[in-house]
Amino acid sequence: MSTNKCRLCSAFADTVDEIETPGYYRCPNCDLLFIDQKYVLPREKERARYLLHENSPDNIGYVTMLSHFINQTVIPFNKEITLGLDYGCGPVPVLKELIADLGIEMDAYDPFFFNDLGFLNKKYDLIVSTEVFEHFLNPGNEIDLLISILNPNGILAVMTLFHNDNINLNSWWYRKDSTHVCFYSLKTCYWIAEKYSLKLLYFNNKDICVWRKI
Repeated sequence: MSTNKCRLCSAFADTVDEIETPGYYRCPNCDLLFIDQKYVLPREKERARYLLHENSPDNIGYVTMLSHFINQTVIPFNKEITLGLDYGCGPVPVLKELIADLGIEMDAYDPFFFNDLGFLNKKYDLIVSTEVFEHFLNPGNEIDLLISILNPNGILAVMTLFHNDNINLNSWWYRKDSTHVCFYSLKTCYWIAEKYSLKLLYFNNKDICVWRKI
């Protein structure tokens, strides 16, 4: 069913005319950019697309990217972290293992590859999610869930490429991945912070955001 109702804040969003591909909306309230649900890939095609990724510990570029993420999001805040969750870990939980090397106990969850719901019965000091938020069909529901299992003073650290006014949305390569269905901005990150009683600790103006639960 087609709808322009924002799937993060439930406000009614505007059509993005600058994008030639039909079905994109931008929310004037929280600044979420998202695609109409009727253009979302079927689940089996989405899973097949993920299996094309070379996200393994043997991929030096991938490990370097994750190490850079850890250096910005985990190491500065790890004094109070004992239990963490890699949410959306993919078929090989490389990030989980890299953080575990720091002495932090880690769980992993992925709806396609590690679909063990035991994490719902725990509370975490750290939740990391790299290249996952852009795949959320209903980001409001997903973030509700993550905040509910995050301890007070816990860290939520996310990697996803942010949109801004300097980007040509029509030609933006990140939007053209068929599994990417929603996109965030600095305004969105502040909206999330206010909505969920979080403090925005770090934003690198490109692809990393860190919140602390108040």
